[in-house]
Amino acid sequence: MNNQASPQFTENPTPRQAYRLTLRIEGAPGPLEVVSSAAQYDVVNHECLPPPKDNPGGHTSPVPTHDIPFRLERVSDSEYAGVFYTDGMVDAEYHGRGVCRWELIQAQVQLRAPGHQGDTHFIAKLNGDELPQGTPKAFHYWKARYPKESGSEGYRDYGQPDLQKVPADQRDDFFGVVLTVKEA
Repeated sequence: MNNQASPQFTENPTPRQAYRLTLRIEGAPGPLEVVSSAAQYDVVNHECLPPPKDNPGGHTSPVPTHDIPFRLERVSDSEYAGVFYTDGMVDAEYHGRGVCRWELIQAQVQLRAPGHQGDTHFIAKLNGDELPQGTPKAFHYWKARYPKESGSEGYRDYGQPDLQKVPADQRDDFFGVVLTVKEA
């Protein structure tokens, strides 16, 4: 048994690299509310992690990941906005194998119809490498899953990023969520 305490990862108390995320809902079959919004950070230089003891494969430890929630405020009936930071975590020496570097992996938002936790969660995300582009990213969700996927409790719908892949006569059966990010 390993008696070593797990390292305590530190959120950056004074982040400076701010991005403003705007979420726009288009054509939803009913109201949607934000369930959660968070920025996910992972350690990206795995050589700073110790290999686990007694592991014949010599694989490194699981990659540390950390979510920092951010608040999305309602701007209008169909729009929300909030700020998150790309430098949300403190790079530090945790294992005596060099400084572990954290990077933003994604900013993710989950929406659902107001009401029960078991309703479908509509998930939209921007990957960290998509931020500098500032190009709006659309996700399309099948309206029949609102508010709940038939026979499925807490269904997670990650959407269709390319509505052109849906047959033309079925495109009206979808609603959209568009994420846009700009440096704040």
